[in-house]
Amino acid sequence: MVLPFRVLILLLLVAAVIALQVFLSRRKAWWPGLVLPAIEVAYSIFAIFSAIAGYYEVYGKGVPVTASLISDIFLAFVQCNIFTLVLLAIYFVCRRGQKRKKQLDKMNIQDL
Repeated sequence: MVLPFRVLILLLLVAAVIALQVFLSRRKAWWPGLVLPAIEVAYSIFAIFSAIAGYYEVYGKGVPVTASLISDIFLAFVQCNIFTLVLLAIYFVCRRGQKRKKQLDKMNIQDL
């Protein structure tokens, strides 16, 4: 019974973040819609650095830099930023709609 409740809470949280992103993206200024994606990117960078620091703390030595490590870091960065791409897609769709509306308003003013 606990699992469906947690899934419901997670879905509500995701819906709230998406609604906030739509609200911020439709603002007149361009930058509020980029705040949430920037936070997501900063979080993913922080997660990668904390994983490296955790390795150092557990093993007491630096992380050996190998091709496998670099590919793992790249894949972790991509996985952490999937939701960032969703937020950016929402941002660009909302801004495109505003741009169209602004152009239609200009055309209507010129027709007068």
